[in-house]
Amino acid sequence: YLTYKLRLAPVLRNSKWGAFLDMWQELLKKHPTIPQLVEKNNCHLSFEMYGGRNTHLIVYEEELAVAALFGVRADASVVPPAQLDLLGVPSAALVGQLVAGEDPVAKYAEIRAEMEHRNHPTEEDKISGIEGTVWYVEEPNARVSMWKCKPESVEAIHWATGINKKAVLATCWNFLETADDLNYDTLLPLLLEEYQRDDIENFREHVEACISQVRYEFEFKERVLAAYDGLGLSIHMDKAGVMRALSQHFQRPEMKKVFTLIIRNR
Repeated sequence: YLTYKLRLAPVLRNSKWGAFLDMWQELLKKHPTIPQLVEKNNCHLSFEMYGGRNTHLIVYEEELAVAALFGVRADASVVPPAQLDLLGVPSAALVGQLVAGEDPVAKYAEIRAEMEHRNHPTEEDKISGIEGTVWYVEEPNARVSMWKCKPESVEAIHWATGINKKAVLATCWNFLETADDLNYDTLLPLLLEEYQRDDIENFREHVEACISQVRYEFEFKERVLAAYDGLGLSIHMDKAGVMRALSQHFQRPEMKKVFTLIIRNR
């Protein structure tokens, strides 16, 4: 049997927070060789499903895409994407390659600076650009270990002193990939992976505010898409007509966000 799972759940399914199963099935149709990859490479594979329709911290230009990240053999050893036969399935883009004698610290700093140059904050507490890279390091025993390299703007969110709003928001969206009931108690186990319980409790008021913000963003998105679908018009064919009609349902300051949501999801 061949199965697919999310990072924190044993099955891939739709939820009220996202059509994760539908999106994956769409990608399987686009890349029909994905089901062959486990047998072809004799290992499990990890993929990233990303894009504007599955936004978390990073706002991507693509609506929906997939990239193979690495394989894992039965002995838990890692197989980097360059050593996988992917049968045409996209993999994470190769940023560079180091050989013995090169300065890894200097290269690390160079890549971080290049990524940071590409990153820009958005109006929705997200980042437009790139989240980071992964270094696949081959050790003397031929086993491969993975190391993250994140640009400063992303690293600042994850490594800020103490718990912070952007990190909690990102954790909320990650939680919703695998569960529907987003509240303080259900989010707590994920937060405890990064922070001390006392720090979380002291920040509880802000955690609750983040949960409310994520819920509002989801409900606003659903309201926008329902209103758009009810028009019977295509924003790609009649942008002015669609936006004029939707302006009867949303306030003027919301219209830019309305347009962005429709373009990303329709």
